[in-house]
Amino acid sequence: MTKPPISVIVCVYNGAQFIEEQLASITSQTYGVAEIIVVDDASSDDTFEVVKRAAARDNRIALYKNKFNIGFTANFEQAMKMANHDFIAIADQDDIWNLHKIEKMMAAFKPNAAAIYCDSVHFSKKIPAVPVANKKNRRIQGTEVRKLAMYNTVSGHALIIRKSLLAHALPIPSNIYYDWWLALQAAANGGLQFLDDILVYQRVHDNNVTISKDISKKELRHNYRTMLGAHLKAFTQIEALSEIDKQFFTTFQKYWNQSLTQNYSFGLFKFIIRHQKNLFFYKKRKAPILSALKHAFLFSFHKPNYTICQKD
Repeated sequence: MTKPPISVIVCVYNGAQFIEEQLASITSQTYGVAEIIVVDDASSDDTFEVVKRAAARDNRIALYKNKFNIGFTANFEQAMKMANHDFIAIADQDDIWNLHKIEKMMAAFKPNAAAIYCDSVHFSKKIPAVPVANKKNRRIQGTEVRKLAMYNTVSGHALIIRKSLLAHALPIPSNIYYDWWLALQAAANGGLQFLDDILVYQRVHDNNVTISKDISKKELRHNYRTMLGAHLKAFTQIEALSEIDKQFFTTFQKYWNQSLTQNYSFGLFKFIIRHQKNLFFYKKRKAPILSALKHAFLFSFHKPNYTICQKD
């Protein structure tokens, strides 16, 4: 059977140190890649020149450069729009792909699924000879959108989506994580699939955008609260949601916003406990109800150290 062509999109910004190695892992895939779209978000280092040299060696690489920096979410959206084929694989500039990544994922991709993602592991200097998956959390898949309401297990660098999903997913709200948005849109529009295989090696270094370092627990909680508030607001606007699920996200957002400005929210506490099986589905715990009670209490009863502003 003829293998369907696939586009790979790579968004880069000041990634000269690692982009060449990542491109090598993409161009060497055992599944023939039809095109590799690289969009440089106005880098100030030698990224553009490094990719330009790679493009001279491989005519599948199409290189573009933004006149000014637009941020990684907008840049990924722009790159996805440029893709010419029905399947789109997303790549970060500093990772390394297993050479069988696309082949294995495309072979597993079910006809009714809108997106598929694989597992990944961190590395700093050397790729682990025997990579070990994180066993603490479950991976979310299927069509139950509520399981993605509080936590996202989908990384953009591990995703392959059908281009048809873009009709539902674009535009991407500017203040949320694009991979979380794509995951929930996929679940709502056909289904999200997980391949239990480590096929991406995510490099850890000082300039990672998505890997936090040297940040206190207080800052992490603050960032999570504000981040989830923005995501819940966006999720209520997903057109493919059933009326019941839309009401779920609307109610969750209302109570979550209360917790951002008040010392306590009994409504949020009761909501989290009522829906704890879905909200904490990703957590593997020996005593799940006790874990749910603990987190519901922490989120619902606290002293806010900031306020939020809502626009009409």
